[in-house]
Amino acid sequence: MRKNILKIALFAVLLTIALAMIGYYAIKSSGYIDVSELVKFEQDRRVTVKGKLVTTEYDQRNRVLYLVLEGERGGRIIAVVSADYIEKKYGPVQYLKWDPNNIVLQGIYRASQKTLEVTEILQGCHTTYQQEPVGT
Repeated sequence: MRKNILKIALFAVLLTIALAMIGYYAIKSSGYIDVSELVKFEQDRRVTVKGKLVTTEYDQRNRVLYLVLEGERGGRIIAVVSADYIEKKYGPVQYLKWDPNNIVLQGIYRASQKTLEVTEILQGCHTTYQQEPVGT
């Protein structure tokens, strides 16, 4: 009986270690590019980028939200997000809440302008206003 309990405990420990290793590997190979690495690119490309949110500015007239993101080594870019996209996914722009330490965006990086045209917000955007997605 005691041997069975020890075997189960050993199996549980080994399984936990294996899952932790898989999780660590998944994070490290996730394909995210830090903002500081992204600014080194010289050609336009589709990317998934991770950084810290420095500031936001909403241009109501053009219905565009500008996000300034900073990487681990201080590199910065401007991410441009359509208000239409935000409102369809999160609701009104004025109700957005951000996790400033963990922003992950997907889009087209315009190297000459150091600008990301955002096609998807993958992480870091929350809202207190809940609305049904448009078209459902």
